[in-house]
Amino acid sequence: MNIQIFGTNKCFDTKKAIRYFKERNIKSNSSTERKGLSKGEYTKVKQAVGGLDAMLNPKCKDKNALA
Repeated sequence: MNIQIFGTNKCFDTKKAIRYFKERNIKSNSSTERKGLSKGEYTKVKQAVGGLDAMLNPKCKDKNALA
């Protein structure tokens, strides 16, 4: 199994996820700020989590920019 992590280098949660998998010797690929989700990946993730609202952090300061 290979885990793919999307996030930014400045994000605490992204750093925490990368560290979690590294400490447990689980293969992971962190695509931090290098590339975004492809259209197909985005659709699969959105369906898996239950829609766009479930993907967004309600405390995000710039979430209105996405609308």
